[in-house]
Amino acid sequence: MELECLGASGEVGRSAFLLHTDKKIMMDYGIKLFDESGTAKFPVESIDPDMVVLSHAHLDHSGCLPMLSKYRWYATPPTRDIVDVLWKDSMKIMGEGLPYTLADYKRALKKWTPLLYEQTIRTGETEVTLHDAGHISGAAMVDIEYQGKRVFYTGDFKCQDTFMHKGADYYEDIDILILESTYANREHPKRSDTDQILMDNVYETIDNGGNILLPSFALGRTQELIATIRNYDKEIPVFVDGMGREITRIYLDHPRYIRDAKAFRRAVKSVRMVSGIPDKKSATREPSIIISSAGMMNGGPILNYMFHSNAQSKLIFTGYCVEETNGWLLQHKGYIIRDEEELHVDLPWEYLDFSAHAGRADLLNFIKHANPEKIILVHGDDTQGFATELNEAFGYNAIAPKEGERIRI
Repeated sequence: MELECLGASGEVGRSAFLLHTDKKIMMDYGIKLFDESGTAKFPVESIDPDMVVLSHAHLDHSGCLPMLSKYRWYATPPTRDIVDVLWKDSMKIMGEGLPYTLADYKRALKKWTPLLYEQTIRTGETEVTLHDAGHISGAAMVDIEYQGKRVFYTGDFKCQDTFMHKGADYYEDIDILILESTYANREHPKRSDTDQILMDNVYETIDNGGNILLPSFALGRTQELIATIRNYDKEIPVFVDGMGREITRIYLDHPRYIRDAKAFRRAVKSVRMVSGIPDKKSATREPSIIISSAGMMNGGPILNYMFHSNAQSKLIFTGYCVEETNGWLLQHKGYIIRDEEELHVDLPWEYLDFSAHAGRADLLNFIKHANPEKIILVHGDDTQGFATELNEAFGYNAIAPKEGERIRI
């Protein structure tokens, strides 16, 4: 067996890994939207897989899959419905900057084959099974067996329970572990403590007559924030704007992929999905919580809400902002860029860690349970540093592949 690392090697973004057994299995085919060059980056091309398995819908894992539109691909039902929305949005925003066409997008959707959690399919002598990754709706870890060897690709995963999802399980007797390492060098704070800080900010701001502005990723974070806020308070006005509205409807269409679907349905019914100008005006006219894309503030309705909120309002970031995005600029330099102009932002802000990725302790625990012969570290900014630590301090056989590297398994 061999593994070709076509992306997410020494970087976060554009996950793409081609596993050679008796078949060629493409695991993810994503895009890197925010690169140092200022342009999107795509995976290494020139591949001819026998099948494609998509771990989940985030664009850094799914964004280039329409390039492989002539191949059959497997994913959970929520993943299929979500990528339909994300791919269309990408084409609207990036246009000719994408390496695929509208025809590719339509053909790719027709090539989807559903694969459910714990369902095993066989191709040649290779077996493929998906497990719940606890990351977003439909997210899966890919478990592959061939000639008595077990290759396990985690994709993005989280082991701790959240309001939306049950945490991923640990797995044993893994030979080759392909492990995401986004947070290999840091731990996430205790979630209940983060929730308390969020709600303290909410009550203080609402009491002062302001708006809590939550720039939010449409996929995953918007739904988690709705569920979190309604778990603690059923009455505070909550407005939801941007693509998160449509993604939330998809979540409700697949209740089996939600930890407590009934509670989430009640929470969604209690918030106001913004559908026009009157709703937007209402959101800032009264003290309220506004959850809106874009999470990194590079576009989306959140910018308008920021400029129409009163001085008692506050911004709370709940996700990572890539360098030079508006969210990063505001946090580090106090301004954003709009229409090529620098605009100073007076509103106070705070960052709270609501990450849907495994923290350092969970990564180490996952490795301990798996006890693999070899660890291939991907999807991280310092995979080499983590590999060195695992080898020298823990005695594992860990490697950090480079872009385009082919690893003999």
